[in-house]
Parts: sequence; structure tokens; C-alpha cells
Amino acid sequence: MKRISTLLIAAVVPVAFAASSFAQEGRTLGTVVNGNTTTVFKAADNSDIDMQKLQTWGSFASEHPDVARELAYKPSLINNDSYTQKHPELAQFFSAHPDIREAMAEDPGNFVAIPPRPGE
Repeated sequence: MKRISTLLIAAVVPVAFAASSFAQEGRTLGTVVNGNTTTVFKAADNSDIDMQKLQTWGSFASEHPDVARELAYKPSLINNDSYTQKHPELAQFFSAHPDIREAMAEDPGNFVAIPPRPGE
């Protein structure tokens, strides 16, 4: 009986989190009016993001935080061969995952986020 309840919880919890994220799609988060311009902020649509690629990059980034931070501040380094030569672990990662390198080059904002600086 304990095993069944554990399996049930393991199946229900991810579905509950997924349902809440689906419910937020298109949800208005806020509105700013400045003169004649109104800006509406809505929840991001992440349906076109390959979560497996994001998780693979996240694992690498957590093991190499300095490289991840540098790429966050300057995403153009993704295609800089001299930078990847200075960081052989990144070159090896991109060699093993060329699709992630391509996706990062197309839209780095999906993979890297600039962490707040102290005091921000």
C-alpha cells in the first residue's frame, strides 16, 4: 500500500505543477502606461523551448559557473573560437551538443540569464 501511494504522489505532483504553468500562459502580469503608450506584460510562452536542452545546459552551467556567468554577460562568446579554446570544457560540451550551441546562438536568452549584481 505504501508503494502505491508513493507512486501516486510521484505521478500527481508533476502534473499539478504543469497544470499551474499552463494556466499562467497569456496571463497578464502587469501594465505600464507612459503617455500614449501602454505596455502589457504577460507570462512567457515556453512551449517552444526544448526543456531537455535547457536541462543539459543547466547541468554544465552549474558545474562551470564562471563560464556560465561570462556567457550570460556576453553571449557572443558562444561563437568565439578563441574563447572556447581557453575553456576546453566548453569546447568539449559544444562538440558533444552542437544543437545546444546553435540554439544558444539563435536565442541566448533562453539559456543564460544575467544574475543580479551585488546591491541590485
